[in-house]
Amino acid sequence: MAQSQFLSFNEQLNNRPNFSIPDDDDAAIIEALQQPLELKDKWVLWEQVVSEGKNEKFADACRKVTKFNTVQDFWGIWNGMPQPSELLEQKRIMRDQPNGPSVAIDAVMIFKEGIAPQWEDPVNAAGGHFQIQLKPQIGGAQIDEYWNNAVLAMIGGTMDCHENITGVRLVDKLSGPKVQNAIRIELWFTKFSDTGQVNKLKKSFEDCMATKVDGSKSAGGPKPDVKPHGSMGKH
Repeated sequence: MAQSQFLSFNEQLNNRPNFSIPDDDDAAIIEALQQPLELKDKWVLWEQVVSEGKNEKFADACRKVTKFNTVQDFWGIWNGMPQPSELLEQKRIMRDQPNGPSVAIDAVMIFKEGIAPQWEDPVNAAGGHFQIQLKPQIGGAQIDEYWNNAVLAMIGGTMDCHENITGVRLVDKLSGPKVQNAIRIELWFTKFSDTGQVNKLKKSFEDCMATKVDGSKSAGGPKPDVKPHGSMGKH
C-alpha cells in the first residue's frame, strides 16, 4: 500500500509530496507565476510572544511581523515559517530580537489588515471562532495539513462566507504555563449572532480540514468547537 501524503512543508517528513516545478515545464507558465498575483484581501502576520508576567496585557504580547497582499509575498514568508510538526520535536517557535535574547512564541496568527488578533477589536468583539485541538498522536504531517489547509483556504477566499473570516491562529499548547498536550487551530469570524452564516462557514471549514492533498475528502476530519467572543465568552 502506498504511503499517505500530506500537505506539509516540513522537509524532515518523508510523507510530504513533491511541490517542485518540473524542469521541462512550459516557460510561459513559469513566467506567469512570477507576475504579482494579488490576493482578495491584505493580510498581516502576527506573533504572540510568551508573557513575561501575570500583569502583562494580551495586546502587549501580540506583535506584527510583516504584511502581504500577493501570492508571491505569501510564499516568500511561508517558506521561512516553521510547520506545526516541528513543535512535536520538543521545539518552540523562537524569534530573535535585535537588542536582547530570543523570545518564545505562543501563537502564530494571520489576520486581515486593520484587524488586531484580539477579542477587543471592534470587528472581532461581536464575533467568535472555531477551535480544534490536535493531539500529537495524529502525527505531525496530518497536523501540518490541517494548518496549511486552513491558511491557504483563508487567504485564497475559497471557504463559504469567507468575507466573515477575520483571521486564523496556531497556538502552541505543548509547552508553556498552560500545557494541554495539543496544538490548537482557531479560525476567527465576525457576526456570531448570524447563525445561518456561522453554520455555513463551520461546514465549509470542516470540509477544508477534511481535504487531502490529492483533492479527496477524509471521512474523519476534526469537528471544531464554536466559541463566542465579547461578553458572551471568556478568554
